Amino acid sequence: MDNETKSTLWPPPLVLDIFTGFQKSQALFVTTELQLYDLLAIHQNGMTANEIASKKKLNLDATERILDYATGLKLIKKDFKSESKTAIYSNYPEIAEVLQSSKPNNMVAAIKYASRIQYPLYQHLITMIKSGKNTETYKKAFGFEVTTEICEHLYEFDKDYSETFLQFMHQLSSITSPGVAKAFDLSPFCEICDLGGGSGALAYALASEYPDATVTVFDLATAVEAAQKITPDKTERQKVKFVSGDFFQDEFPPASLYTFARTIQDWPDEKVHQLLDKTFKSLESGGAILIAELLMNETKTGPLYPLGANVQMMIERSGRQRTETEYRLLLEKHGFVDFECKFVEGYSSYHAIIAKKP
Repeated sequence: MDNETKSTLWPPPLVLDIFTGFQKSQALFVTTELQLYDLLAIHQNGMTANEIASKKKLNLDATERILDYATGLKLIKKDFKSESKTAIYSNYPEIAEVLQSSKPNNMVAAIKYASRIQYPLYQHLITMIKSGKNTETYKKAFGFEVTTEICEHLYEFDKDYSETFLQFMHQLSSITSPGVAKAFDLSPFCEICDLGGGSGALAYALASEYPDATVTVFDLATAVEAAQKITPDKTERQKVKFVSGDFFQDEFPPASLYTFARTIQDWPDEKVHQLLDKTFKSLESGGAILIAELLMNETKTGPLYPLGANVQMMIERSGRQRTETEYRLLLEKHGFVDFECKFVEGYSSYHAIIAKKP
């Protein structure tokens, strides 16, 4: 008889990792808000906990504890002076590359957005699940109610929020937009309009890839105003025209190709149908619609990132993520044909979809 017993970890590592996930997020949020990675970049030989606490006017004991936790998470590294055994903290170059505000395509704005907006909302996720509406969730998180048309309130929430949000979306879109612009041959389309184009990241990528096309960004006046601060390069800006308007209330600028990048996901179904119907009617025969979104697999069991984004859209915007088949059926319902879908290289689960008006 085998008397050996199997030893198993309790709780299972997967459960423990998820259970402590909020602690890891907060460590990332706090060290980023404190601009720790920028500070350590200046002091390339490293800094002691006392030096960091003194520079940032922080409690020393608390500073040392969060620094040690950050080293355990591999966000920063910890070494020791051999003679005094004093702990020295410094950057991992590959981590600091995305957590330093001075670096291109950094995640600082995205992390601030997650910390200030997403995290408070997720603390009331159970309210959302019980009611199916996020109006009460916003009230509990921020003290005020919003309508289901939450996107219209994003830039009015407060100035700091709107600029953080737009910086976050610009950084994200700057990574994905070149791949979207190259996913299909768009050279037949001489006039391109990015609806809800925000900072213009996709528009700039399209203008660069198709220099003979005229490219327009159509978005709310507050978004257009904020976009001018996000993109300082006048040479690039001259290639793209910004037009203020509400794509539900106002006529679209004329175009043979309308694009939506991470925009369809924001809206409840009835608003999506309204947008697609309006897009179809605004196009001449042969015109097209280009959509760039995260896609779930057909069984909605993965990938994990779009599954998480599906919950995110529910609690933040009243929208949803979809599968390729759901997008095909959605576009066909509004009269579009010749549906194509391609994975966008370089970004997890991001896809470009194109369909035409017959």
